[in-house]
Order: sequence, then C-alpha cells, then structure tokens
Amino acid sequence: MNTRVLSATVLMASALYTAPAFSGAIYANDVSGTWTATTPEAPAVTGLGTSTILWGNPTYYGQKSGYRFEGFAPPSYEVEENSLFELGRFIHFNYPITGSTLETASLRVGTTLSIDGLEKTVESVFDFTHWETVNNPRNGICANGSYNGHGVNYYGCADRVTFSRNEGASEEVVIGNKAYYVDISGFFYNHKLADEFWTVEYWKNKATLIGSIKSRAIEVPEPGTLALFGLGLLGMGLSRRKA
Repeated sequence: MNTRVLSATVLMASALYTAPAFSGAIYANDVSGTWTATTPEAPAVTGLGTSTILWGNPTYYGQKSGYRFEGFAPPSYEVEENSLFELGRFIHFNYPITGSTLETASLRVGTTLSIDGLEKTVESVFDFTHWETVNNPRNGICANGSYNGHGVNYYGCADRVTFSRNEGASEEVVIGNKAYYVDISGFFYNHKLADEFWTVEYWKNKATLIGSIKSRAIEVPEPGTLALFGLGLLGMGLSRRKA
C-alpha cells in the first residue's frame, strides 16, 4: 500500500471537512484608514495614500477643506458580531474655498480583529460623496431645507457628506465556517445615528463612524461526499503506482 498517497488523501479530506463555528470573543486590535481615490484627482486633491486629504484654495486664514479619519484602536476593545461599535472618528474641515472641490473619495479601512485568538485584518472600502453647497443662496433656503443663518447653517449653508460600502473592493476573512467583514452603519453626531452628515461652515466637524462586524456562513461539502472524494483520490494514487 502506498502510505504516502494515503496520508495525502486523509489530510486533504480532513482539510475539507466542516470546521466548527467560532463563537468566542471578538476584539478590534487596530483600526486605520487611508484615502485611496478621489474625484477630482491630484493635484486638485492632495494627501492620497494618507489619512487626510485636502482641497481648494483657502480664503479663511489659510485653511483648506478636507477629510480625515482616525481609528479608535489601539488600544484593543471588545466588539460583538452584529452589534454596533465605534470604528473611528471622521473629520470634515469645512472652510470656505475657491477653485476645485471634492466630489467623491474612497477610504480603505483596515480593521485587525482577534477572533477566538486568531488575528486577521479585514480591509473594507467606503465611498464618500461630498456635496459642496452654496453658502449664501439668494432665496435664503439652504440645501438641507432650512434657513440660512440658523442651526447647522448658522455660519452659511452646511455641506453634506454621505457614504456607502464598496462591496466589490472590500475583503472578507474566513475563520472556521464563517466569512467575516466590516460594515459602516452611519455617522454618530448630535447624540444620534444618521446616514448623512451635515457640516457647519468655518468649523472642524467631527462624527464617529459606527461600524459592525458581520459574517456569512460558508457552504462546505457533506461528510459523505468528502469520504467518496477521499476514496477517489486514493484509487487514483494506487492506479498510478500500478502503472
């Protein structure tokens, strides 16, 4: 009997067998963000490949407009699957500018997770859409439907930031029989969760990006199918030896 072929067959069948689902603690050990693409591109927008992008010709004390992302880990903190947690801080530097303004930007967030003691990094891409509104409209009504000079429009009409997860550019990590990924649930500011962020002019606006760890089950072959597959491999090995 060819013991080398048998050993390989057993190992392959064992590797394909359904792994037990992990149900232990999940920790976020590190969260970092990098802006990877913008519209318009450089040189209109600077800072690609870093955590901060800037644009426009400043008209207020040399301040450009911009975005920044600051991850909340380290230090490590525990999270629960399908429960909301604080991923990091999003900052919009909303200052009056001239020239080109941002339209879209892509943020790659790397989240290093520890799941049942196994450490994996999940990379997720989130696409942000920027609406640079008119600061002083003629009719006095701002883009958010409220009057200029009141509330979030106190210093001029607020700009709007929205986002969506780019599923095609985002990754999953497989542990056991689950594929884990990170999603963003919204902006947390003014004591509430929202899917859009209206930002004050002449201000460094901060919101917490709220995320969640999600997973999907991975289909694996049935044990009976695996046994037949293993016997088939064994037969192939013996046939090659006889030949």
